[in-house]
Amino acid sequence: MTLLRWLIASAGFLALSPIALKPKIRFQRQDLPRLLVISFANVAAYHLSLNYGETTVSSGLAGLLVSLGPVFIVLLSAYTLKEKIGMRVVFALLLAVVGALILSIPDLNAGSILGPIEVIITAISYAFFTVLAKPLVGKYGPLPIATWAGLIGTVMILPLLSSGFVTQVGSLSLVGWLSVVYLAILSTVFGYFMFYTLVSRGTVSRLSIQLYLIPIVSVIGGVLLLREALTVYTIAGGATMLVAVALATQKKD
Repeated sequence: MTLLRWLIASAGFLALSPIALKPKIRFQRQDLPRLLVISFANVAAYHLSLNYGETTVSSGLAGLLVSLGPVFIVLLSAYTLKEKIGMRVVFALLLAVVGALILSIPDLNAGSILGPIEVIITAISYAFFTVLAKPLVGKYGPLPIATWAGLIGTVMILPLLSSGFVTQVGSLSLVGWLSVVYLAILSTVFGYFMFYTLVSRGTVSRLSIQLYLIPIVSVIGGVLLLREALTVYTIAGGATMLVAVALATQKKD
């Protein structure tokens, strides 16, 4: 799923490269290590951990756990970008942990915590490539960074290519192809273009307000489309986490 999505997305990035690959200045060699880390976190770490996690947890739970991303962003921003962090943020982090534990109770009862942990790794990966990309998008522009990170990240997951991959792609239904193309073009190419543009325009610790929509859409979509159960743990844990994210990302009065 990850490989097919990013192969199609890479074709989209390349098709738009005459427009997107116009950096403000020529790429400098000292920025390559940072770009490689961004590419790995952006493609391999984020998407593989999310896809593996969603094989064992519901889409609603995955969406709620991914909303931890802004909290991790606040921590990384304080460390790498020297953005100030106060007691309110520390309290928000503790509250978010409590919310994540509440959400994971059904999985703990089922004897597996691996799925929720994999989705939390997704949120951490999101925070890493968001914070680390901030200096580069300001230096080269958002579209070149989105394109470079996408293409390099796709190369990093090429070892996943196998005969089994070819067989699975060949058996995809029309609905399957439409779903993957939607993910690759709209959610990935245009989605990341918009995302890195937002990164270039604001303080990253205040950026991820849009993540509030992910758990809402995930839970509603899971219930309506996938017939997933809406439990008291989902409601209580989700509400706790959203309060934590709001506390961590709100501006001071």
